[in-house]
Amino acid sequence: MKKKFLFLFLISVVFLVFAVSCSSDDEEGEVDAKTNCNSNLDCDHYSYCDLENPKQDAELGTLVYYCKKRQLCTSQADCPKNWKCKESEGFCITNKEAEVVFCSSNSDCMDPNYPKCNLASGECEAASDWGNNDNGDTENPDSDEPDTNDNDNADSDTSDTETDTVSDNDADTSSNDIPLGKTLMTEDFEEGGAKWKIVPADEENPCWKIGAPVSGPGEAHGGGNVAATNLEGTYPAKCKDLFYYEDSMKIPPAGKPEITFYAWVDLIGNGYSPFDYVEVVVKKSGDVWELVDSGVALSADTPSSPLAALDNHKTKITKQLGTQYYKFTGDLSPFKGEVVDIGFRFTSDESDEAAGFYLDDVAVTY
Repeated sequence: MKKKFLFLFLISVVFLVFAVSCSSDDEEGEVDAKTNCNSNLDCDHYSYCDLENPKQDAELGTLVYYCKKRQLCTSQADCPKNWKCKESEGFCITNKEAEVVFCSSNSDCMDPNYPKCNLASGECEAASDWGNNDNGDTENPDSDEPDTNDNDNADSDTSDTETDTVSDNDADTSSNDIPLGKTLMTEDFEEGGAKWKIVPADEENPCWKIGAPVSGPGEAHGGGNVAATNLEGTYPAKCKDLFYYEDSMKIPPAGKPEITFYAWVDLIGNGYSPFDYVEVVVKKSGDVWELVDSGVALSADTPSSPLAALDNHKTKITKQLGTQYYKFTGDLSPFKGEVVDIGFRFTSDESDEAAGFYLDDVAVTY
């Protein structure tokens, strides 16, 4: 009887220790299990995308990242290394996020929703928060910048600031010193896409072509020309061709750099197995295209969700939509401060071709 009692007692102790251990693990960085992510943009305001700890998804059979609740703080001492305390909201943020949130002048505030620098807290705030600031200056709390509406960095010729608007594209797109607030590149292919180069895997049968589409949508998103995997009929099998813009671009260290474009998509694949797909690829200066092994994280303005046109990792454009042109957006934040080349890579397997991928109205902005 004593031996039996002792055995049951030991089992209870082990179970209790296990339960306490699991409980403490769960409390540290609570995971929002229903929200997978590729960046912080996929998470709510009080969560971040835990890119350092992927989890195995039983259904997908792939590694998936999840949103995690942010650690609470009242000062910097409460946050881990490489994190900052956003004291105004009481939680920790990454150093990369802090580059946009924390400031010493208005020029540090790149988010248009939070354009003003509160010098007291050192954080960017909404313009409405400055209606009754202590200095009585509702337009500019930063005395070092007398006129925030002037884009002093927008053009080296400051004598014509009134006509130098954000939408102007006067700067040399290959410059290594491009001012903030500019469009780095736009392309509608109406002039034949002279600055775009095709690197075919098979010299005899390149996938990419520029011109007026006869197949697929039968029209461009705007104007008459597009770049497509084939302008007439289905795309070829066993293709892995690169289509890139030949002018290198300097991605500024601040702001929100992104690539946007419109595409008509009819490719064989699904979220789990994108057999045929297109990726947005970025090559840093000094690298070679062959070493670029993954695409840029994308979002898609499709009727139901971004995954209606993307694989589950949101880096490959695939699936058979074939209804209209949809807008796609790629996050170029990982390349801030870098000189890069940008292109589109199409990959198809050995069977089951479809109408293809039709690209129009490309822009790189920040």
